[in-house]
Amino acid sequence: MSKQKQYQTVLRSSDNYSEMTDARGRHFQLQSHCLKNTRDLRTLLLDAAYRLQAQPDFVDAHIYLHGCTLAKTRVEMEFEQFRRIALSHIAKRIVLHDIRATAKQMPILTMDGAPLISATSRKPTSASQEAVVAYLLQRHLKSLRGVTLNTIAAETKASLPTIYKVLNTYEHCIDKDPEDKTLRLRYFAQNDWLHWIQRTNQLSCVYFVDRSGTPRSANRLAKYLARLQRDDLAIGGLMGALHHLPALDATSSPQLDILVHGTRRADLSFITDIDPGLEQFAGRTEVAHVVVHFIDRPAPLFVRQDGQNWGSLPDCIANMQKAGLTHQVNDALQLIKQGLNP
Repeated sequence: MSKQKQYQTVLRSSDNYSEMTDARGRHFQLQSHCLKNTRDLRTLLLDAAYRLQAQPDFVDAHIYLHGCTLAKTRVEMEFEQFRRIALSHIAKRIVLHDIRATAKQMPILTMDGAPLISATSRKPTSASQEAVVAYLLQRHLKSLRGVTLNTIAAETKASLPTIYKVLNTYEHCIDKDPEDKTLRLRYFAQNDWLHWIQRTNQLSCVYFVDRSGTPRSANRLAKYLARLQRDDLAIGGLMGALHHLPALDATSSPQLDILVHGTRRADLSFITDIDPGLEQFAGRTEVAHVVVHFIDRPAPLFVRQDGQNWGSLPDCIANMQKAGLTHQVNDALQLIKQGLNP
């Protein structure tokens, strides 16, 4: 019996359209070559939006721009404007890949000519406003000195327009040094935290449950995760927060939160490596034994300690909020405030 093809490619004028189905559901891709104007870019974005609206069973849409002649900052601005005006549940499911480099970075083709998403292309290539704030927050929590705009752009891979939007939104809590042209967070109030957390948690998670009747504990699963020695995986959630804040008023979590440095298209086959009994499910999230969160930004901000990768404290707090651990989130924010203002 012949194996079913994973992709189906249809020639669509100068672009290629392809579909694929994996363990996480159906996806589609639009390939555009040598795009030269904003009109065609907007058409591609609208095309993807209409397809997602018409076929809600698609998980997401990926647009690949090969050899685009528009300025990279222009592409980013157009995409950001589109995301602001489009319906939220549609916009957050569209991913734009601006590929304008060497042949080594071009996507690998399958036998039928459809592009196969490689491991490297799953890594985020551009940063959102939330990613910039996460970077500034991480430096704030470590009491590091201010940084220049160029350093922020280099470290986060964010465009200058994105950084300026962050500076406008959080102007009330950012210090600017006019002499050395550096910026740093002066403080981050609870309302600022909650605003950042809410926007960060818009990205969907993937839930796994053990139906064997004898599930492994979160601590044991974490040990198996450490054995994988993967730089793109880290522990988040309550377990990660307790690592950063041992004084947190909480007991160990019954579920393991895993942070994956990548987009929602990341390969999750490693779950079988840590526990073959785990199955993906879409039921009640509170009964999940493992929750996978995606760190959809170029800089994951993971910290390696005690033979394990740990997610940044801001990401761990966002995971706790998503799990409904409101008391623990408030306690963590209070501990942070006390630590920064002894």
